[in-house]
Amino acid sequence: MLTGATGWFGVWLLDVLCMADDAFALRLKITAVSRDPGRFRARFPDLTAGPRVTWIARDVRHLDLESRRFDYVIHGATDTAQPKSPAAELEMYETIIDGTRRVIRAAGDDCKGLLLMSSGAIYGPIQLGQTSFLESRPAGPDPSIPGNAYAEGKRAAEQLGAIAASRGVAIRIARCFAFVGPHMPFDKHFAIGNFIADAVNGRPIRVRSDGRPQRSYLYMTDLIRALIEILTMGATGVAYNVGSEEAVTIHELAQRVDRVVGGRGIRLEGEPSDPTDRYIPDTTRLRQTLGFCPEVSLDTAIRRTADWYRMQMDPPLKLQSNERADTRRQI
Repeated sequence: MLTGATGWFGVWLLDVLCMADDAFALRLKITAVSRDPGRFRARFPDLTAGPRVTWIARDVRHLDLESRRFDYVIHGATDTAQPKSPAAELEMYETIIDGTRRVIRAAGDDCKGLLLMSSGAIYGPIQLGQTSFLESRPAGPDPSIPGNAYAEGKRAAEQLGAIAASRGVAIRIARCFAFVGPHMPFDKHFAIGNFIADAVNGRPIRVRSDGRPQRSYLYMTDLIRALIEILTMGATGVAYNVGSEEAVTIHELAQRVDRVVGGRGIRLEGEPSDPTDRYIPDTTRLRQTLGFCPEVSLDTAIRRTADWYRMQMDPPLKLQSNERADTRRQI
C-alpha cells in the first residue's frame, strides 16, 4: 500500500515499483491511496492501467482497510505546503496524526515493513555548535508556534510509530530533508524549484533572502533508492536521515542553477537572514548500516530537472507521450 500516491514522492515510488515489476516479474499488487486519483490517472494512463494498481480515492484520515493484507506499506501522504490560516494548520496536524494512526492499523501486525516518511523539520532550529542534524541528538520545534504544525505533527506521528514498533510492528522511519527532480513543485516554497523555473523561463533568478541560509539537495533517484532500502532492510523502530550532506548557501545554489541552466543572472532581494539557518542532515546511520551512497551530483540533478521542466512547456500531446519515458531514462 502506498499513501500519497499522486504526490511528488508518490509518483516516483509508483513508477519505480512498476518498472521493477516489469523488469523482474515481481507480480506486485499495489493499493494506491489518494484523495483525488482521477487527474493523475488521466495524466499517466500507462502507469495506472491494468490490474497491478488498485486505486482507493480517500482521505487518509478516513482510511478503513483493516480487512486487507499488505506485505509492505509506505505512508507518504502529507501536503508540505505552508498553511495559510489556523484552520489549515489544524487540518494539517490532524491529517498527519489521524492518517498515521489509520495506516498503522491497516498495516496490521503481520506487515513485513511499514515506512513512515517523516521530515527533518522534526528537529526544529539547528542547535548551537551543530553543523548538521543527527538522529541521536533530537531537539524539536517550538510547539507554541502554530506555524510548526507540520513539524509537530511529524513528531507525533513518529511517536505513534514508536509505540507500534514496541508491540512488534515492523516500522521504519525516513526523516526526509530537501530534494530536487522531475515532478517537483516549481512555484511553491522550494527554493531550487523556483530558481530552475526562473532560469528556464529566461528570468533573473530571484533570491528572496540575503543568500546566506545553507541547504543541501538529494536527487530523486537517490531518494527512492534510500526509501526502498530503509523499507526492506532498515531496523524496526529506527529513524534514518535521508538527504545530501553537501551544503550550499542559497546564493551559491542560485549561482549553480544560473551556470548549469544558462540563466540571466541573480537578484538578491531579501533582508539579512539568521546566520545559523542551516538545514543539512548527518546521514552516517544510513551510510554505515545500509551502505547507502548518493550517485547523482548536484549539477547533474539541476540539469536533469531543468531538462524535464522544459519538456513541460511542450504541447500537451508531446508531453503526454514523453513525460514518463523521460523520467525512466533518468532512473
